[in-house]
Amino acid sequence: MKAKSTKLDARSAANERSAEQIARTIKLDKGLGFLVRLLDTRVHLLYEQLTAQVDITPRQFGVLLTLYQRGTLTLTELAGHIRVDRSTLGEMIKRMADRSLITRRNSGSDRRSAEVLLAPAGKKALFEIVAGAARLQGALLAPLPPEDRAQFMRCMKLIAEPTPIADTVD
Repeated sequence: MKAKSTKLDARSAANERSAEQIARTIKLDKGLGFLVRLLDTRVHLLYEQLTAQVDITPRQFGVLLTLYQRGTLTLTELAGHIRVDRSTLGEMIKRMADRSLITRRNSGSDRRSAEVLLAPAGKKALFEIVAGAARLQGALLAPLPPEDRAQFMRCMKLIAEPTPIADTVD
């Protein structure tokens, strides 16, 4: 029993040294998470500047645009299109419905399944900000040489939406 304990202590000490070494050498500003957070901040600032408003968030813009392009959707369908979980979407939909940007209704015979559609005020708001929102990607990509932009977007998509790894059978 004593030998096992000594091995575990040695491994723990090695792990602690490893963690200490990592903590000493890791560069925060070189980390993907840190850079994604900076990019998220930049996206929001440019979105507010280019759309000249703060009332409709980028996610809410995504809801308005998706409903305009696809028509009436269930909450599950909408959540899939804009890539948010249903609970997050439910709160957002409630706030947007309270502001008369969208209309929420029960879908047919299944009272648990709600549908949402774009309200006239939502369509008006979308049209007021869509041109600015469309300029956002160009403004974000402006620091990159034009020949690198498509590759950057492909890499971002691979990181943001990785292809599930298929289970392999031996």
